Amino acid sequence: MIEFKTQLDANSQKELNKIGMKKLIKIFLVFSLIVIGIGIIGIVFAEDNADKSTGIYLIIVGVIIIPILLLFNAFGQRTIRKTSPFLQNPTKEIYRFTEECFEHLQKRDESFQSHTKADYTYFYKVISTPTHYFMYISNRQCHVICKSHITQGTCEELDAILAKKLPVGKFKKTKR
Repeated sequence: MIEFKTQLDANSQKELNKIGMKKLIKIFLVFSLIVIGIGIIGIVFAEDNADKSTGIYLIIVGVIIIPILLLFNAFGQRTIRKTSPFLQNPTKEIYRFTEECFEHLQKRDESFQSHTKADYTYFYKVISTPTHYFMYISNRQCHVICKSHITQGTCEELDAILAKKLPVGKFKKTKR
């Protein structure tokens, strides 16, 4: 059996946000470069001052897209942390993995308790980074498990179970 004792808190949210933002930043970077390129082309091939102004405007928009995205994201994450009671008063979690099933126990004070026991088809996909497991139960819902919180077994044992139990392509190990 492999077991992790952790808690659902703002750090879990930050880690999940990082992995999502990496994808968005790549998309916005490509978009920014396209807008900047169109602006440069507009300036180079400008026939009058209006074309130059439009080119300069497009370059400015292309440069400020990513900082604006990061500011909106930071504001949104701060709002979520302030309005989510489970992040303000951490929920204790225990994750257990055996050859047969996965078990997840949650408890926050006396106000909330949850127990989930399921086979590995419960997971939509699992991503293993050097520091965390991101265990998606849908495209938008995810359990975040810090590998340093392992209390029994090893991460290598869990990797072997996940590679065996999940369909091909649903368990992915990343180097960062």
